[in-house]
Amino acid sequence: MAEFGVTEIQQLTAGLNDQQKAAFTSQYDAVKKDPQMIFLLAIFTGGIGVDRFMLDDMKMGAIKLLTGGGCFYLYIMDIISAKDRTAAYNKAKAEAIIATL
Repeated sequence: MAEFGVTEIQQLTAGLNDQQKAAFTSQYDAVKKDPQMIFLLAIFTGGIGVDRFMLDDMKMGAIKLLTGGGCFYLYIMDIISAKDRTAAYNKAKAEAIIATL
């Protein structure tokens, strides 16, 4: 998955009026995660699952916590996929906000 950015947000908010766009922006800015921050968390705290907990993936976070990064396998895979997982998280949050407006 490519980065979830400005173009995708404009496509999602195309049918909204100005008030709804303002509401979307304020809600989305409060919940979105920075892909670079998640990537760094995956590198430096990935063995205990902090990156997964930040993206609301509690089950995998707990597994990583209990297995020390999934015996190093999950640690490496999470470093590789950190930006894609963050983009998926941000897209899901944006779509959920749009659904409530």
